[in-house]
Amino acid sequence: LECPEALREHLMNALRTECSTNLLRRQRVLHLIGELKQTGIEAKILKGYAIAENYVCPESRSSVDTDLLIDIQQEEAALRFLEARGFRITPRAKTCHHTICQHKKYGEIEPHVALYDELIRDAWFQSADAAALVHERPVTIETPDGSYTALGYTDHLIFIALHMVKHFILGGLTLRMMLDIALLFARNRERIDAARFWSTMERLHYAKLVNCVLWAMILYGGFQAADFPGCTAEAPEQIALMLGDLLQGGYMGVKEMDARYASGMEYNRLVLLKSKSATGYRLYMLRFKMRSAAKHMFPTGKMLREMYPHAGRHAAVLPFLFFYQMFAYPIKKVRSGALRRDIRSGSGTLEQGTQARLDMFRKLDML
Repeated sequence: LECPEALREHLMNALRTECSTNLLRRQRVLHLIGELKQTGIEAKILKGYAIAENYVCPESRSSVDTDLLIDIQQEEAALRFLEARGFRITPRAKTCHHTICQHKKYGEIEPHVALYDELIRDAWFQSADAAALVHERPVTIETPDGSYTALGYTDHLIFIALHMVKHFILGGLTLRMMLDIALLFARNRERIDAARFWSTMERLHYAKLVNCVLWAMILYGGFQAADFPGCTAEAPEQIALMLGDLLQGGYMGVKEMDARYASGMEYNRLVLLKSKSATGYRLYMLRFKMRSAAKHMFPTGKMLREMYPHAGRHAAVLPFLFFYQMFAYPIKKVRSGALRRDIRSGSGTLEQGTQARLDMFRKLDML
């Protein structure tokens, strides 16, 4: 691609800085995954380093965190392993699919016991999870810094496409998400079952959005139509809508966070109403919110000590703190408007930005 020399030099300097920053952490994390495997815990890398292998310079693709898919039966052992190495563990809620583990040297590692959060899996992706979406043998990727296991190529393409869809609905796209899909597809098109990929996107009503992403890469990113077997013969007319949404919202929709979250939860309501009554929808969401809040309403002693560091030092006070938290947390959530924000009535006029995104979802055949 033609690029002015001054801009090219700026980008190359940014590339070198990014690579040097990422290289050391990558070595540490891959060594840690190797140690995890030696203890008998199998972990597959999701996105991140596995997707970076498709870039010309893998260490140039930074990752905010390292996502690992593990068997739920091995979750406790994996968390004990990480805690013993100095990670700070934030337990997951019952409806959440991953735990957050933070360390100064390794960054953030997220052990996943499922591919998506419960609400997104059941409502948006029609209960599709590992059993439905992971059909292939895992692949082993060899690198100078060590080997690791990842999802099979078609499984991984489906996963990152749906991961992108989730972010698009709740916030917005990023160029990196779009490049991840394009590069994984293009570099491995001979290994990917394109028919299975597109039939999955069609069944879940996200084929038009994915076609828009891939055609944007063809029109503006230096890719060829042949890189993406099964994509539409012509560019969808909704590409301008999708790119306009990306520009207007900024990185993952950060410029319009509230309006975009509202459009995501309204999308959630409309999808659930296809299979439930209005009352059924409210009951489903209320149960979901209560199960999500359970870990905060009924915290462990360790969590109480972290939440109330001064009072928590006295064992005799812990039972009182437990009962206080049990009632205080839901009251705080109700007063904050969280229930009203997530469990929507469908009455009243939507804000302009929220309505515009719902109109876009309809034009992309997502509703």
